[in-house]
Amino acid sequence: MLRGHVFIVNENTLPIHLEYMFVGTSAGGRDNNISLLADMLRIKENDFIFFYIEGKETKKGRFFGIFKAVDHTVYHLTGNEATHPNLPVKLVYRKRIKPYKVYPKGVLEWVALDKLPTYSKELLWTLIYRKMKGQRGNTMLFPWEVERLISLIENENQGQCLTNNYFTFDAISYEIKKYNRSLKHNIGNPARVDINDLKNSETHFQAFILQNLSLNKNSFLPQIFGKNLTWIGNEVFAGSGMQKIDIFTIEKIDETSYLYRIIELKHPKSSMNVNFAPAQLEYYVNWAREDIGGHILGGKKFNIKPVLVVLTRSFNTIPSNVIADIKRLKSISCTPEIYEIDFSLRVNKVL
Repeated sequence: MLRGHVFIVNENTLPIHLEYMFVGTSAGGRDNNISLLADMLRIKENDFIFFYIEGKETKKGRFFGIFKAVDHTVYHLTGNEATHPNLPVKLVYRKRIKPYKVYPKGVLEWVALDKLPTYSKELLWTLIYRKMKGQRGNTMLFPWEVERLISLIENENQGQCLTNNYFTFDAISYEIKKYNRSLKHNIGNPARVDINDLKNSETHFQAFILQNLSLNKNSFLPQIFGKNLTWIGNEVFAGSGMQKIDIFTIEKIDETSYLYRIIELKHPKSSMNVNFAPAQLEYYVNWAREDIGGHILGGKKFNIKPVLVVLTRSFNTIPSNVIADIKRLKSISCTPEIYEIDFSLRVNKVL
């Protein structure tokens, strides 16, 4: 399955990203932001990377590509170092990228997001939701959305990509151009979420999971998150409201079958306690099923699995009514499950 991520840039920063071959996210004036780090930890080696320039009065917004992530590592810079090289804002979390098929012209935003295709399933819902709820600098795409965006970029350029290894961006022609050399900069030190950070928040819990999940042969709690993972998402927009799925994984079962896990995380400091989990999961399942909400292509009652994962200081603390309510979700989904994980990563399967 295709995996891809869109980064927001502008005409001043895109040349720097291309010349130095990296992507990054900004926390404003701060040096740390666990939500941004979680988003970056989602990106794995060889995932596709796209750039999006937001529109302004004289130029329309558009999407550019195609690049790939070099590895799994996220790098961290702080202070003035985070503005190097010659950036107008601090980019504290960064990843190395490499060219894949680099096309000069970008796809106009209205073509990608607003122009109605033949079928509604061809709409890039993830990016539409991001635009509505906004300002997320690093957004993942579902596999079919990656395929659609690549097709749009290819069509815009009539299939002709640039034959070069080095690139920059021309703000006059609004096109990616060939460059004559590769530039290097201090990309920072590898960032990691420690197991001791789990106590801090639900987002630290999410980031720790994303850091440790791996594709194809996942060995991190595979009974919960899946083993043969082909796609990993976090904070997945589920509808036009504020609802977001904490973690979403797609596991390949065989040559023709996939299992879609909708995972709701709960932490002792979660803003919504565990009693809300059944209603949240029910909403997500209905949003996801192709025959009801229609947002997950191939998502059916028999292959969408809702999972509640509770980080806890002690086992067997989930209320019986919550367990019963989640168990009843089997009427609309595939065998719901509940797990407790303690701060030493011991696991207790509740359902």
